[in-house]
Amino acid sequence: MLNTLVIRGAAFCVLASGGVLYAMDSGLIGSAEGASADVAGEQTLTSESRAVHSLSPELPIIATHADVRLPMAAEPVAPEAMVVPATFDNEPETPAPETPTELSDLGLPCDITLTATAMPAAMVALDVMAPCRTEAAVQINHSGMMFEAQTDALGLLTLDIPAFETPAFFSVTFDDGVEETVLVGLPDLLDFDRIGLTWQGDMGLELHAMEFGAEFGGEGHVWQEAPATADAAIAGEGGFLTEVVVGDSFTQVYTLPRATLREGESVRLSIDAPITANNCAASVLARTLRTEGAGPVDITELTFTVPGCDAIGDVLVLQNLLDDLRLASN
Repeated sequence: MLNTLVIRGAAFCVLASGGVLYAMDSGLIGSAEGASADVAGEQTLTSESRAVHSLSPELPIIATHADVRLPMAAEPVAPEAMVVPATFDNEPETPAPETPTELSDLGLPCDITLTATAMPAAMVALDVMAPCRTEAAVQINHSGMMFEAQTDALGLLTLDIPAFETPAFFSVTFDDGVEETVLVGLPDLLDFDRIGLTWQGDMGLELHAMEFGAEFGGEGHVWQEAPATADAAIAGEGGFLTEVVVGDSFTQVYTLPRATLREGESVRLSIDAPITANNCAASVLARTLRTEGAGPVDITELTFTVPGCDAIGDVLVLQNLLDDLRLASN
């Protein structure tokens, strides 16, 4: 027990001596008196250590100058460790370089411009301007009608199209997949009923409207040979026929002012196909469109085969495909 107490006492003295020496080396204890006292303590500790060694030769020798450091909390924090990098959120960003505008051969920007203008009698003036797409194929779609058209030598295309819905939505798609769309309101579409027939190829189809008991070729028979005008329809004189032929696309649309319908009267509608050398024995794919008073558009696919070429000169009359226009009963 005595040996154990002596060893613990010696170890404590060594640790204390090492701490004092470290403080002196670091400048924490700098007086002459402190240095003298420390030297005296070291001498006493050395003599005690020797005494312990002589009493217990089996124990290890304890060093008198242990490498002991004081806790780092006693050391000041370096000023540079407390510096926070400044932020520069308000500095202006360097603008990205502008991309040069591509120009056509005539010096016009290559951007595609599509405009739709409402016209009287619910017609739309559609204008396409594509200076860098001269004589380019383009597909125009509106409410089930499709036109295969082509821009001119200046990249321009202008069409007058009878609308079947309001707002009227038009899309224009070029062969490379570039598409532009436009929307235009037509509030006067409420005043008209509209029937359309559209097809591809030179099939020679004809849309006929017999107004209020009219006979073939007589007054009130509206078709491609007697189309009437939109002005007459606006004046309440009857309907008119619009024919849109663009490339290989054919469309005929009959428009009737709803105010001209009277109780007990009707407009008879029919589709004729004169048999010619261009369509004899051919399979025809057509489409009819119908809207009344800006209501939903009714689209019907129409497929039939024209009689053989020995029937050239005859007329194929497609009956009962279109219901007559009548005054709707309340």
